Amino acid sequence: MRVGLGFLGGPALPALVAAGQAAERAGFDSLWHAETRITRDSVTALTALALSTGRTRIGSAAINVYTRGAALTAITWAALAEAAPGRVVLGVGPGSPGPLAQQGHDFDFPISRLREFVAAVRATWTAPPPVSRSGRFVRLAGLVPEVRPPAPIPLYLCVTGPRALDCAGEIADGVILNAFMPASYTERARARLDRAAGAGGFRGEVGQAMVVAVADSVAEAAARVRPVLAGYLVHFPNLAAETGLEPEFLARLRDRARRGGLEATFELLPDELVSRHALVGPERACRERLEEYRAAGLDLPVLFPDPAGLDRVIRGLGPGP
Repeated sequence: MRVGLGFLGGPALPALVAAGQAAERAGFDSLWHAETRITRDSVTALTALALSTGRTRIGSAAINVYTRGAALTAITWAALAEAAPGRVVLGVGPGSPGPLAQQGHDFDFPISRLREFVAAVRATWTAPPPVSRSGRFVRLAGLVPEVRPPAPIPLYLCVTGPRALDCAGEIADGVILNAFMPASYTERARARLDRAAGAGGFRGEVGQAMVVAVADSVAEAAARVRPVLAGYLVHFPNLAAETGLEPEFLARLRDRARRGGLEATFELLPDELVSRHALVGPERACRERLEEYRAAGLDLPVLFPDPAGLDRVIRGLGPGP
């Protein structure tokens, strides 16, 4: 199985470059950067990774369709393709309500915006100029792009919910499924993508973000992931709803967090629950869990390590040179 390595807004650029180079030596297929919070942007990170590696694919997982225009995104990735020919992937998603609200954006019509954004990016890359589109949310008015990739860049949708999966099955070159989803979700998502794609099923790559902590015991690793999982379940309700956890349980978590902060939720997230939604424990246990996801239809696990265990994940879970 191919394996990717992902970064959630960190580490700082010098450490990011060193980690990307180490991951390439360890045989990782691809390097991915996510803009899920108000932290380091993906364009800066991907540029640094593109210029400091020579074989791995470089992709966003994801940037959202609200805070950057389609034309700017298209020419940005065209320029990235100059830095890493044949290695660049554009991963876009609808984003999440919390971080978008901090930037003044309502989380409205996410799937319609996603469809229009993807069509406009592709038109900027390939349509004869001047390029015009008159969508409800994305408009181009006689655009004359001066930078274009030599061939269309693979465009992945980073999605979670059923309507977004249907959209991806219809228009995406690949997908990156969200983190903290169990293998049962992966199987359901793969089936939904196949149905949406029609005859022959979905032919693109199916990847999935996975938060991972490698340690000598499950308990030690779960303790490092628990705060991240708690924050995800409390602050990203639209994504938490797809994890398979009961709505009443999720509501209880959020009530605990309101009254006592995230730490008040930790006792409701035992090791066994954390290990269902993340890869935690020794290397062998993590590899066994990866096989479960592979059996569920996953092509590319993208490992997002907890910061304390980044080096061990690269050494212990890399496919090898």
